[in-house]
Amino acid sequence: MKEKIIGYDVIDFLTKSLALRFKLNGKDFTHVIGIARGGMIPATMMSYIFNAKLLSYDVSSYEGTERGDIEINQDIDLDSIGKDSKVLVIDDICDSSKTMQHIKEKIGKTRYKSVRYVTLFARENTKHVVDHHGVTVKEGTWLVFPWEN
Repeated sequence: MKEKIIGYDVIDFLTKSLALRFKLNGKDFTHVIGIARGGMIPATMMSYIFNAKLLSYDVSSYEGTERGDIEINQDIDLDSIGKDSKVLVIDDICDSSKTMQHIKEKIGKTRYKSVRYVTLFARENTKHVVDHHGVTVKEGTWLVFPWEN
């Protein structure tokens, strides 16, 4: 598998580009849910850009580079978010789509006024799972994020 090293400059660019896309389309958010661990840096940035409350949901499905079952490490009280809320859920990558499918099922379709699911990167075969993504990643490429070095 070919490794591609991603720098903080790319994370910054993609996060701000996605935020600009939302703003230009009149989208605003009251809450940002970062999928820990990889989604927390873009989630923090988005929460500042939209002046939104930042929440963390820590779920993992990897041990090193091996995919496993979903494990919830830090849950989130979704009932504490008001029904009129506009929520942005963000992660670094939609890889196998297990994490994003899990959180989409957990939130459901009618819990909030609006929910957007976003990743900075998405694989060709999983990009349909998210509403928006920054870059499509080809199969056979393993991304190494700056916080993993």
